[in-house]
Amino acid sequence: MRILILGATGFLGSTLFGLAESLNHTVLGTSRHMNEKANITQLDITDEDAVEQIIQEFLPDVVVWSLLSMNEEDVLIKFGLSNLILAISSQTKLIFISTDGVFAGGTGGYKESDNPIPIAEEAPLATYINSKILGEKKGQNNHPKYMIIRTGPLYGKDLNQNIEERTQKVIKEVEEKGFFHAATNMYRTFVNIEDLSKVILELSNIDFNGILHVGPLQKESYFTFYKRRLRRLGYDEAVIFISICLSHPNIYEILPLFTRHL
Repeated sequence: MRILILGATGFLGSTLFGLAESLNHTVLGTSRHMNEKANITQLDITDEDAVEQIIQEFLPDVVVWSLLSMNEEDVLIKFGLSNLILAISSQTKLIFISTDGVFAGGTGGYKESDNPIPIAEEAPLATYINSKILGEKKGQNNHPKYMIIRTGPLYGKDLNQNIEERTQKVIKEVEEKGFFHAATNMYRTFVNIEDLSKVILELSNIDFNGILHVGPLQKESYFTFYKRRLRRLGYDEAVIFISICLSHPNIYEILPLFTRHL
């Protein structure tokens, strides 16, 4: 199977790339920058001619969209995804990696049939979340073999043995202040990056179009996740303090109700 991984040097993309190589797939990755690996090529996804050229030369059976740009996600979707859909064959499977952040409730337990909810434009993650929603719709409406994988926050080690940026920031704050506040009443389904990579490759061989939620069956609060995560990384879990947050119409602007040390 010929797999094209867009964003092959990112946290998810690099892990998926390494796994695909180890399973002897014919794999080509892309990166915004030059890369020393022969099968990772530099690509500006917003360059229509460059996208068409790489598709025509590699002729992928599967394309995995693992690109990420929090502040310019709208550009990636508006131009990049449009370029890709125009370039690939109608028989090429396109796997679009989305997020459970498309649901604004923060309560977890969402179903594939639930409708995504755009968030207010002034919210910090509005560009990212709303663009993911647009990307889901764009693919569904314009490509016959389109699979959407919605997943929660990722954790683990990527191909370069780097842990997720989210936890790196927590560790930095712990080292600077001695503690970190995490909410007990905001829930996500945290997903191990190696597990997700295995699932993506398995789904590449399945004849399915539509939306799939990929993650653990049980949701988990940020508080319990960070306690567990830091413990596994060798830190004292007692540095994670409870934070109870008052729900706000925009979950990305939560209001601390009280905090205490557990």
